[in-house]
This record gives sequence, structure tokens and C-alpha cells, in this order.
Amino acid sequence: MSVIAAVVVPAAPALLPGIGGADDPLGDLRERARQLVADTSAVTKGGARVVVIGAGQSTRTWPTDAPSGAARFTTGVVPEGGLPADVEIGRMFAPSGGGELVLHSIAADATPQECARLGHELRDGPSTLLVCVADGPATLTDKAPGHLQPDATPFALELADALAAGDTPALAALDPATCDRLWMRGRPALQVLAAAAPGLRGDLVSEEAPFGVQYLLARWT
Repeated sequence: MSVIAAVVVPAAPALLPGIGGADDPLGDLRERARQLVADTSAVTKGGARVVVIGAGQSTRTWPTDAPSGAARFTTGVVPEGGLPADVEIGRMFAPSGGGELVLHSIAADATPQECARLGHELRDGPSTLLVCVADGPATLTDKAPGHLQPDATPFALELADALAAGDTPALAALDPATCDRLWMRGRPALQVLAAAAPGLRGDLVSEEAPFGVQYLLARWT
């Protein structure tokens, strides 16, 4: 197996420095996510390549020195070639001084089959630490971005259980239409993880939903 470890971190734009304002409401979560990636990288002894996977408008590989696209949340003007937010979050957490860094976006509307193909490519490639940037549903409360959906809470519980158990069939079976309705942007990245990392042991490090969005920290080794 070439994916020797994987980490799931949230896709919240406010994790990017300066986006959350002076209060920096997700500052603690940012530091815990950074530490989780660093600790997991240490388990791989720093020799594995680091592959970031997050949702974007298209499925492609990005230059590691691509400009920040965070201005989309402040001025609405994104530099040409600016990174998708999810990929930029993953780049921010990538440990320094490790192996090769690879930045992948997976199209937000990618089919499960397309996600599986990318996952299989990663599985069959060099030794890899996979950093998967993905939120759960954003419909857990009335004030959530997608407002309240009654079935979002049981869905979120099942998702957390799947990450805790390393349950790749459960992630592979996520239904795109249901995920879209529940505003779950992380579905494609998690389905890449499912295909890339069968057999790893799951560990759900934390789960929270301060803004009605499920934020997950998980490690598979």
C-alpha cells in the first residue's frame, strides 16, 4: 500500500489566516489541525510525499507555488491561477522539510467513479501521506450556511463513525445528491480517500460544529 497514512482536516475558509477577522474564531482548530498533520508526518519519518486533496472547480494538479486565492473571501478578486480554498488550506498544513508536496483538486461534482480513479492512482503511486481537506454537512442548525436539514445530524454521526472506523465502503457509498442537499462539500475528497487508503486504521481525533458545519479531525495509519 502506497498511502501509508492519511489525515482529514476541515475545509473552513476561516482557517486561512486573516479570513476570520480579528477574533480568529477557528484559531484553536487551525493549530490542532496543523499539529495533527505534523504528528502524522512524524510517524512516516518524513520521507513520504505529501499529497493534498480538496474540492475545486476542476480535477487537476496545482503548482506548489501557486498564488493564494484567499482574496475571493475579502475582495472577490482572485489572482490568475489562485488556489481553491480547500487546496490552499491543505498546503498551509503540509509539513515543511518533508518529502515532495503534490496539490490536487477534485471537481466538486466529480462522480464517485471519478473519485475512485484518482484514489487508485494515489494508492498505486509512491509512498504517500494524504491530507484530505473536507467538511461534513453544513446544515446542522438553523443558522448554518445551508440552514437546518433534519437528517443532517444522523448523517453527520454516520460520517464521524466511518472516519473513526476507517470504513472505506461507507465513504465510497456517499450519495452525491444527498451530500449536495446537506451542503457537504467534502464528499469528493473523502471518496478519493476511500479508494486511496483501504486497510488503514481509523482514529477520529475531534468533531465539532460551532457554526452548524461539521468540522472533523481524523487520522488513518
